[in-house]
Amino acid sequence: MVSEDVDAKLRELAADDGFPHREAARRALRFRTSGDVADLVAVADDPHACATTDMLFAMAGHRKTWLNWVPMPQESVVSITRDIVRERAAGKDLAVTELGISGPEPASAIAAFLRVAGPVPVGIADFGQPDPRVPLRPGTYAVWRYRGGDAEPAVAPPSAEAAELLQRVAAEPWPSPLAGYAQAEPLGKLGLDDLLGLLVHPPQAPDIPRYQVLAKSDPVYWYRLLQPWVCLGILHHAKDQPWATSTRRQVLVDLAFGVEDWVSDAALFALVTAAYREPELRAEVRDLVRDRLIAATEAPRPVMIWSSLAHLMLVTPGAVEGEKALAHAVLRQSEDDEEEEAEADEAPEPVPPRPRPSGWRRLFGRR
Repeated sequence: MVSEDVDAKLRELAADDGFPHREAARRALRFRTSGDVADLVAVADDPHACATTDMLFAMAGHRKTWLNWVPMPQESVVSITRDIVRERAAGKDLAVTELGISGPEPASAIAAFLRVAGPVPVGIADFGQPDPRVPLRPGTYAVWRYRGGDAEPAVAPPSAEAAELLQRVAAEPWPSPLAGYAQAEPLGKLGLDDLLGLLVHPPQAPDIPRYQVLAKSDPVYWYRLLQPWVCLGILHHAKDQPWATSTRRQVLVDLAFGVEDWVSDAALFALVTAAYREPELRAEVRDLVRDRLIAATEAPRPVMIWSSLAHLMLVTPGAVEGEKALAHAVLRQSEDDEEEEAEADEAPEPVPPRPRPSGWRRLFGRR
């Protein structure tokens, strides 16, 4: 387990002349201070890697987005779901008969809302462009498809055994992506149909205190959390296949650039995890994360996983200054948008949205 007072412990280890991984401790502490992913990569690449360096890696990422926890969902349907749960917990007989939202939200978020609200018609006023129902790149594997404005699973439900296994594997959070990868190994023994089915036919949350509490306040988070676990399981699928032509690579890339969804960034998270483990994958993974972030930035409509993609870019091995600058600009914009929404709720007149981050084309030498 990682100590709560991580920074103090890392300072202690970094100053200990007798500690054999003193430099790794220094780099871990530096990452926590500066956020420079190069320092985190240096910890992962320690020439004498062992359980101790794995612990230092986990300490470096303690309470950091994607390194220790999955971003909290922020969609409007998720906020409505939380309100429904709170109202029902207060004893109110709340029934939702229909829901209309102005723009597209991830199919997984809407599916999680329907799990709580029941079979409610959900209308989306305008999907915008690029159409989130259409994959960004053609691929072989998909887990969602649309019939008009309604998303439906494109794969069959998983077996009961697969559902039970996921509940056991994902019952506790990962200390780090590397630890999560190891913890997800049992999922790799499942067939690909089961793994894909788990992404869009999720089982109920484990019946343990952690999720019993969440069920009363934020039942949607389990559905957000389980998908990265499944994608880590996909990393273990058919590991004997060479990476470049492997099924596991093709599945994760197809999902990352498929229908816009929570599954998209979950797949990229698994690819980033693979890049930490296998340095030869880093250039490809960095390009994939960057391209997905740029696609979200170029979209003239809101992309609900935009800030999540930015957080991923900041922890992607090999990320260069321009890519990190874009990610920071996205996160600043996201914070401004949240403040703007709070102000708009109190404003007598509608507040026009702010533009997307400027200068990203110049950062990448694009015109």
